[in-house]
Amino acid sequence: MNHWYLVASLPYLRFGEKPLVNRAAFLAACTEWLAEEDVTALQAAFENRCSPDSDVSRRWWNGEVELRNAVVRVRAKNRNTDAARFIRPCDGFNMSVEKTVADAFTRANPLEQEAELDRIRWAQADELALAAPFGFPGVFAFAIKLRIAERWAGLDDAAGQSKVEEFIEQATA
Repeated sequence: MNHWYLVASLPYLRFGEKPLVNRAAFLAACTEWLAEEDVTALQAAFENRCSPDSDVSRRWWNGEVELRNAVVRVRAKNRNTDAARFIRPCDGFNMSVEKTVADAFTRANPLEQEAELDRIRWAQADELALAAPFGFPGVFAFAIKLRIAERWAGLDDAAGQSKVEEFIEQATA
């Protein structure tokens, strides 16, 4: 089923820019147009978990597990540790995910590495939407991208510095 009006009403999201809509407004709009199980899948996406009743959510989550497994392999290699006990089962293997994750870890600092990992997620969401840009896969991809955009828009230097100082204080106490 296509959701022409819903998708057409959504603002364009750009990685690294503050989104023009928040998740509450997005979910409110979705409850008017989508089935309850689809809204449940979107809520799961915002909580970074899989909704087992949704094929789109399961496909997304499989890609997320594959990405996380690639991160585990890179980190294990960098620490001369066996990654096997941390690897989670997923369907298939995508060499391009392995390469892009390895490339992400060549970035100068952890913030740039994390940004690159989220760019990979953003691209995976775009790929997911290709199947039906005006169907539920397109709406679900928007939710994933909105979650990423909200996360980056919420980062604050002062709050981050405060957290670091709090962590150091606790570690040295």
